[in-house]
Amino acid sequence: MYELTKACGREKMMKGVLATLLLCCAVYSTAQSIGPASPMKFESFELAAATPPSSVEPLAPRTNFWVENTSRPATARSSNRTFMLLATVSAAAMVADVELTANCVKTVSNCREANPFMGSNPSRARLYGVNVPIYAGEMMLSRMFRRKYPERKLWMFPLLSFTGAHVAGAASNVSLR
Repeated sequence: MYELTKACGREKMMKGVLATLLLCCAVYSTAQSIGPASPMKFESFELAAATPPSSVEPLAPRTNFWVENTSRPATARSSNRTFMLLATVSAAAMVADVELTANCVKTVSNCREANPFMGSNPSRARLYGVNVPIYAGEMMLSRMFRRKYPERKLWMFPLLSFTGAHVAGAASNVSLR
């Protein structure tokens, strides 16, 4: 009974860690899309109400008191149809690899996980617990490359390389049957 409680506790802990990581990734990506607040420089702003108006009239509603003199540079869009397509294909390859690995380990006698961090006979929760944060890091790296080098195709490298690795893992699992 103690072993069963111990295993359930680990599984709940892994689910909590996974949920926390996914939440952190979502918060990070939301914070990245909002953008940092620009620091306020006294020289770049002037108070619109500081100069007396030429005619005496009340201020219109919704009048901006701060007028910004500097223009903000346009940022490159970090996601488009191609990015979403590659991200979806990468996620599908990851799920296929995890599910085929879990099924192979459970049903085939000589099937073992090759990744030493997972152990030779990992559970499905452990497989997802390791692969989903790697997928989130892959997405953030690809997004960072897309924003930093918008004119290049460097952002495709993380998505395509991890997709290739998962497809190779899934093909390896299928070949053992």
